[in-house]
Amino acid sequence: MENFFNKDYLKKKIQKSVENSESELLLEEKINIVFDQNYYDETLKNYLKILESEPDNIEVIVNTGCISFLKGEEEKAEQYFHKAKKLDPDNYLVYLNIANLYFEKTKYEKAILYLKKALDLSPNNPEIYALLGAAFYEIKKHEEALKYYNKAIKLNPQKQEYIINLANIYQETEDYQNAAVLYEKSVALDKKDYKSLICLGNAYSELNKFEKAFDCFEKAIALKPDYYKVYLCYGISKSNYGKPDEAVEKYKKALSLNLGDEKIYIILANTLVEKNSYDEAIEYYKKAIELNNKNITAHIALGNTLILKGNIKESIYYYRIATFLEPANIKIRHIYEEALEEYASSTIKKITEEDDK
Repeated sequence: MENFFNKDYLKKKIQKSVENSESELLLEEKINIVFDQNYYDETLKNYLKILESEPDNIEVIVNTGCISFLKGEEEKAEQYFHKAKKLDPDNYLVYLNIANLYFEKTKYEKAILYLKKALDLSPNNPEIYALLGAAFYEIKKHEEALKYYNKAIKLNPQKQEYIINLANIYQETEDYQNAAVLYEKSVALDKKDYKSLICLGNAYSELNKFEKAFDCFEKAIALKPDYYKVYLCYGISKSNYGKPDEAVEKYKKALSLNLGDEKIYIILANTLVEKNSYDEAIEYYKKAIELNNKNITAHIALGNTLILKGNIKESIYYYRIATFLEPANIKIRHIYEEALEEYASSTIKKITEEDDK
C-alpha cells in the first residue's frame, strides 16, 4: 500500500518565514469545489464497485474511507478505517494514511494518535517523525515538534524539507543560533535556494552578525533579483544595523516590485519617522490605509506622527478610527482620550490668549 496522500505537507504547513501562499480567486475556488466533488463521487463509486468483489482489499478500504472523509462523511469514513485496522492491524501505512487525512483537515490531535500508532509499527520511519513534528507545531507544542523533527533529521540528514521546517521552528521560538546552523545546512544542500538564504540572513541579523546577513541577502538578490521580500528583509537588517538611509533605499526597492503590500509602506514610514522625515512618512502611512482602511497599526502610527508634527486635530481623526476598529482595546482608547484632552486644552489656551489681547 502506498501513502494515499502524496502531498508535501511539511513544507506547505510550516515554511512560512519568507512568504505565504497566494490565495486563489473566488471563481477558481468554486470551480475547484465542483471539480473535487465530481472527482470524489466518481472515485468513491469505483472503489465501492471493487469492494463488491474484493471486500477485504485493504488499500481500497482505506482509500474509500479517505474519500468518504473528504466528502464530509466522517462517521462512514471511521467505519472503513476501523475495518482496515481490524483486517491489517500491523500495517503502518493504514495508520499513516488516516493520520495524513486528519492532518489535512487540521484535526491535529487525532492525526497525532494515528501517527504514534504508525510509529510503533515503523519506528525508524523519518516521514512519521516529521509529520509528528508538523502536527505538534500546529498545536503550539514546540518542544515536542523540535524533538520529532530532530529525530527525523537524524534518520534522514539530507532531507532539506525537514531541515527548513526545524529551522523555522527555532527561528519562531527565538533560538536564532540553532536556526542559523540549520539554514546553513539547507543552503549547503541547495545553493540556489534563495528563501533559505533570506531566512539565514534574518537569523544572522537577530544574532547581530550583520555582515554575514548582508552577504546572504546579496546572494539571494543575485538568485532572485525581482523578489521583493529579500529587499524588505535586507532593509530591516540595515535598520537594525543603524543604517536607516540604506534601509529606506531597500524598502523603496521592495515597493517598486510590489505596490500592494501595506506592511512595506508601514515599515518604510516607521523608518522615515526615525529619520524625522515626518511629511514623507505621513504619505506612506496614508498609502497603507488606502490599501487597507482597517489597518489599526497604520492609523495609530499616522496619528502618532501627526502629533510629532504638532497636528493634534488631524491625529484625533485617525485615533478615532482606530477606536472604532478595535473598541475593546484600552490602550488605543487611552491614546485617543489623551489626544482629545490635549487638543481641548490647547484650544482653550488659544482662546484665552486671544481674549487677553
